[in-house]
Amino acid sequence: MIPNLPLEELARRYNNGLAVPDWRETLLPRWQQESEAIRTNAGGARNVAYRTGERNLFDLFTPKGDAPANGWPTFFFIHGGYWQYLWKNDWSVIAKPFVERGYAAVIVGYTLCPQTTIRGIASEIESAIAHVWTHAKALNVNRDRLALAGHSAGGHLTGWCMSIDWTAHGLPQTPFVSATAISGLFDLEPLVPIYLNDALKLTNEEALAMSPAYRKRLVDCPFTATVGGAELPEFHRQNALIGEHWHGVHEWTLPELNHFTIIDQLTRSDTELFAHIAGSLDG
Repeated sequence: MIPNLPLEELARRYNNGLAVPDWRETLLPRWQQESEAIRTNAGGARNVAYRTGERNLFDLFTPKGDAPANGWPTFFFIHGGYWQYLWKNDWSVIAKPFVERGYAAVIVGYTLCPQTTIRGIASEIESAIAHVWTHAKALNVNRDRLALAGHSAGGHLTGWCMSIDWTAHGLPQTPFVSATAISGLFDLEPLVPIYLNDALKLTNEEALAMSPAYRKRLVDCPFTATVGGAELPEFHRQNALIGEHWHGVHEWTLPELNHFTIIDQLTRSDTELFAHIAGSLDG
């Protein structure tokens, strides 16, 4: 559904960079610096190929030393950037608190629009998850303790992963112990008439087809849709929409956080958001 707003106002309600213009000078440099440290110091493996594309790579971060007998409980993270910006290496910092607490973390990369489509990205994410699950023993990953999360466009892809038939990939229908969509987009139709679609190339029909809110939920793990209290109005509407359309959604607003400070909650272990996800890994 496209809200009945002037296009300029609709575009403003999706322009997080305009709403929080200093995040590239404040948060991003720290994330990148801490990302380099964890990339150097953690165990695991970097740039593991899950398909043949240039960006079809993921990083696995683990604690140093021997893995538990069944492998490390593992957090799988999908980054944002409106399907057209950023790279997995920018988000290695998110692995840091998980590794410090004795978990593994997978940060996945994917092809960006307009080199591919949102449907193409979704297919890549499916392949990456299936690769981790299928190769769990070699990766020292406990595939029975796999928690999924994503931010912004990654939140959309997290929602998408709740709506597909995982048995077609040879996985159980519910391969996750939890899924958390952070500042996610679940209705893509409002993006069609605004500036974001220059790279996405969505038609109205494809936007609706790729919108988790209008698809059937098939995965039966606990699903949380969370949004920051200081985010733009459309992100609040999107968060409420998935709760209206799907059963059993935990809708969660984190007060005072904006589109970027909310994801910063996953760079530390002393936050409610980290505790929420880590708790599902503990069982």
